[in-house]
Amino acid sequence: MHSGNLFTRTVTVRAAAIAASIRSSKTSEVSPGADRNEEKLLTASAAMRSFSPVVWVSALRAHQWAKNALVFVPLLTSHQFSRANCFSAALAFAAFSLCASAVYLLNDIVDIEADQAHPTKRFRAVASGDLPAGTAAMAIPFLLLLALTAALAVSAAFAGALTAYFLLTSAYTFRLKQLVIVDIVVLASLYTARIVAGAVAINVPLSEWLLIFSIFIFTSLALIKRYAELSIRREALLPDAANRDYGVSDMQIVAALAAASGLNAITIICLYLSSPAVRELYHKPMLLWLLVPLLIHWISRALMLAHRGQMNHDPIVFAFRDGPSRIATLLMVITVLAAI
Repeated sequence: MHSGNLFTRTVTVRAAAIAASIRSSKTSEVSPGADRNEEKLLTASAAMRSFSPVVWVSALRAHQWAKNALVFVPLLTSHQFSRANCFSAALAFAAFSLCASAVYLLNDIVDIEADQAHPTKRFRAVASGDLPAGTAAMAIPFLLLLALTAALAVSAAFAGALTAYFLLTSAYTFRLKQLVIVDIVVLASLYTARIVAGAVAINVPLSEWLLIFSIFIFTSLALIKRYAELSIRREALLPDAANRDYGVSDMQIVAALAAASGLNAITIICLYLSSPAVRELYHKPMLLWLLVPLLIHWISRALMLAHRGQMNHDPIVFAFRDGPSRIATLLMVITVLAAI
C-alpha cells in the first residue's frame, strides 16, 4: 500500500510540474490549447489516484471489517471448534466484509454532499474526489456478487441471513438513519445480525442469553456512536447534520441512554453467570466473573472518550485500534477460553 501511495504522489507531482511548465512557457499569454493540456493532466492525475490500492482500501473501509469479527462469537460461546466450523465462520467473515464494503460505497455516494461538509468524513475517498462516484457505483455489484458467492459456499440459510442484513442496511442508508431513535434500533440490530448470522453459519442454536446481551450492548454502542458524532460537531462549532435527526442539544439524553443500555447489558451478564446454564457449559464458571469489571471499565471509558471528543471511529472499530480497549478485549477472550 505504501508503494501505491508513493506512486500516486509521484504522478500527481509530475502532473503539477508539467502544468507549471506549460504556464511558464515562452509565450507571454497562455493559449487555449495549453489550458486544455493542463486540464487533461489534472484529469489524468485524478484518474490515476482512483487506481491506487491505498484509495480503494480507504473507500472499502477495510478497517471497519473488524466489526464482522462478531460472526465468530457463536463459535466461541458454543465451544464447537471443529475445522469445518472454523472454516465456515471464516467464510462468513469474508462474506460480511465484502457486503459491508459494498454498502459503504453506496452510503458514501448517497451522503457525498453531507460528507464534504463534515470535518473528518470529507477525507473519505468519494467525498474527497479520490474515487469518482461513478467508479464506486460500478464496484458495488461486483462486491455483492463476491459476497453472495462466499455466503452460498457456507449455506443457503447463511446466504438468506446475509441478504436480510443487506436489505436492512440499505434501508438504513436511504431512510432509516434519518429517523431519531429508529436509527439506533437499526444499528443495534445490524450488530446483532452478525452474531445471529454467525450462529447460522456454523449451525448452532443461538443462546437466548447471548441474544439479550447483544441487544443491550449494541444499543449502548450505537448510542455512543451518535454521542461521539455530536461531540465532534460541538467541538468544531458545526451546525446540526442535515441527514441526522439529532442536535447538540440532545447530547445529554443520548449519553444517559447509552449508559443505561450498557449497564443493563452488564446486568444481563451477571444474571447469566448466576444461572445453571453457565455451569453446564464451563468447567471454571467463576472465572467468568472477571468479565464484569472489564466490561464496566470498557463501556464507561468509551462513553467518557466520546464525551471528550476523542472517539473518531465506530466504537467496535475503536476497540480494535485503542490500546487499553485492545487489552480489555484480549483479557475477555482469554477469560472465556480459560473458563471452558
